[in-house]
Formats: sequence, structure tokens, C-alpha cells
Amino acid sequence: MTVITIRLVGEQEDRLFEGIDVDNQILYVDLKKRIETITKIIPDFQEVRFRGEKLSVVEYPIRDIKFGEELVLKHSLLESWRPYLLLCESAKDLKKGKHERTKCAQRAIANSQQLEDSGFFEAYVNFVTVWIDTIGQMMRLVDRTRNAFEQSATKFFTKMFPNSTISFKPKQGGSREGIVVAVTCNGEETLYYMKTYHHAGSSTSLRNASKRHLPDLCEMFAYRFLELIGVGPVVFFPFYDGSTYIHYIATKEVKEFKELDKIEDVVLQNKLVVEAYLLSLILGIRDLNEGNIGSTKEKALSIIDFYVPDTDNFLRRKILDDLKNKSNFGGLGKANEILSEIGHEERMKIVKDALPRWIRIKSITSDIIDIEKSELREHGIKYCAIDGGIFFEDGTRR
Repeated sequence: MTVITIRLVGEQEDRLFEGIDVDNQILYVDLKKRIETITKIIPDFQEVRFRGEKLSVVEYPIRDIKFGEELVLKHSLLESWRPYLLLCESAKDLKKGKHERTKCAQRAIANSQQLEDSGFFEAYVNFVTVWIDTIGQMMRLVDRTRNAFEQSATKFFTKMFPNSTISFKPKQGGSREGIVVAVTCNGEETLYYMKTYHHAGSSTSLRNASKRHLPDLCEMFAYRFLELIGVGPVVFFPFYDGSTYIHYIATKEVKEFKELDKIEDVVLQNKLVVEAYLLSLILGIRDLNEGNIGSTKEKALSIIDFYVPDTDNFLRRKILDDLKNKSNFGGLGKANEILSEIGHEERMKIVKDALPRWIRIKSITSDIIDIEKSELREHGIKYCAIDGGIFFEDGTRR
């Protein structure tokens, strides 16, 4: 056994995975799997160099590696990232004709799909914020589902608020299709943010109709969980009556929500970040960047948006260890920077103070979305179960 470093290149600064125990007699295939475990890059997309040369495809590729030496790694689709950004810029160029801009957006979406499918953003987490903003813009430019959104929102909110006036505003940012619904009752306007489920509106789904439309119980459960403990917004799960295949998440605007990066109180920032990190470990939620987490007017944590990736187990096994010793908050700007500066003792103190306020966690079960599941069954709608299965209207599953 020896100890090595894996250097991941491609971002503005290299990421070093130091102190990696490895057997220098490790087989080539096992080494690639070990690298995947550490860096999240699957073997088919690993480009590994050892001592300046491409890693040899031999039975024992690092037999003579010495203590402290490096393997230099990059994702094989790294060179596709820059062209993707250029396509996005071309699609946003108002000097170009609509047809040309649409074609650029479609090509960008195709590039994004390739990157997303390859696990690129699991490895290069610092690119995620830019990707989410740009792919959202590209999808809105193509704009395939806006009519369905507006029809669904009008029917859903008119039924909920019979004497209301419904209007719409454009959604800003985000990787998923969505709109902002303004509901005006008795002269008072309330905003609701309506979007697709994560895998229903991602770039992947535009080409894969079979994945596009199944509502995800993991995401549904996470939203309801956060609402019940007072951390998430009021949430609803409408669906489009014109099709059994289109489903949405609608969240109520959090009044006086203050984004994390606009908060000047350092103590409050630390509290919010640690609490959000704990919930991300419990629920497996991602994209908790400084725009999606913040404080209410009572200075309590508020998480207004996130996604549940399909690469995580919903229930994490080493929550306490990760909470104390790791800072893998998605690598997304200020939130991750703040977390990295907080020691394990302060983290544990913040958590101990938070848990009594989240007392409902003890009694929460999957029953919290039973009404929604029953509604889906009644309408003959398939949905993705928490363990990855698919339920059908007759109660069977696959």
C-alpha cells in the first residue's frame, strides 16, 4: 500500500484529492473504479495521466508509483464545455435571426445532454451554477411547454382561489422549464413559482420522452418534508389535464426572503449554511447555492429551490461523519466557502440548536405524500418511487 494524490484538472483551480490509500498492485479496472469513487467520474470518461504520460492499459498500471506521487485526471468531455458556452452566447445574440438562435439553442441543449449524461457536473461542481442558468435560458428559448404551463396554472389556481385573477411573469434562471404565476385576490398579489420535476425538464428530457414525464416521489417527499418542518415554502403538485404525462411543482413565494449572499451577519450565515448542509445530507438534495437558500424575516433558514439527483441514495449512511468532517456542499460559490471555514464543533452546536425546532422530523414518514400518490393513481398516472421503481395506476410496480 502507498498514499497518492489525484489531481483533477479543468476548473479555474485544480482540485486535489490527497492522502488516497492505494495498492500499487491494483488492477487497471479496479483503479478506474477507485478513481470513480473518489472523483465521481465514471471510467468511460476518465482521462488519466501518470508522470506526464497517458495511463498505460496494462494489468498493473501503477506498480512502480511512489509515496506522494500524483495521477492527473480530467473528464474526457471537458473540451465540450467551452463550445457549449459559445453556443449559448450565440443563441442569446439578438443580432442573429430567430431561426439561427433557435438552432444554436437546440445544439446547446444537445451538448448539455451529453455532458449531463456523462456525469460531467458531478465532477466539475463549480460549473453547475453557470450550467443551470444557461440551460434554463436555452430551454425557454426553445419554449416547448409554456402553453401547457399556463393552462395548468390557470385551472389549478382558479379552482383554489375562485375569485382570483391569474397572470404570468417570466421565470428567471434555473435548468427546468417554469413560469411565475401571479394570483391576485381582493387586490393582494401572491406569487407562485411553477416548474417541472428535475428530470422532467432537464436537457436530457427534451430528447428522452420516456424519462420526461414521470413525477418523482423523492422530489415530492423532499419538498413536503421541508414545508412541514418550516424550512421550505408552501408547495403544491399540479398536473396538466391535457395530458397524463405532464406534472409540476408549485411553491409559494417566501415573503421577505433574503438570499444568503445578501446577508451581512456572519453568525447568521454560518447557522443557515450548516442547517442547509445537514438537510442536504438527510434528503440528498442538491443545488443549495446562495440564491436558493437564505433567511426569512424571522432569521430562520429558508430553502426555496433545489433538486434531487438520481445519483444519490435518498438515505445517506454516514450523515454525522459527513456533517462534521466534509464540506461537499456542491462547490457552489459562497455557501460552500462558508461551510469550509466552519469547524466541526461549531457545526455540531448549530445542529443541536436546530433539531428541537425541527421536532416534526421524528414523526415524518412517507405518509406525508399519501394524498398526492392517491391522486396520481386515481388519474391513471405512473410515478417514480423513492427506491427507483415505477408504480402504475393499478397498484403494480416495475
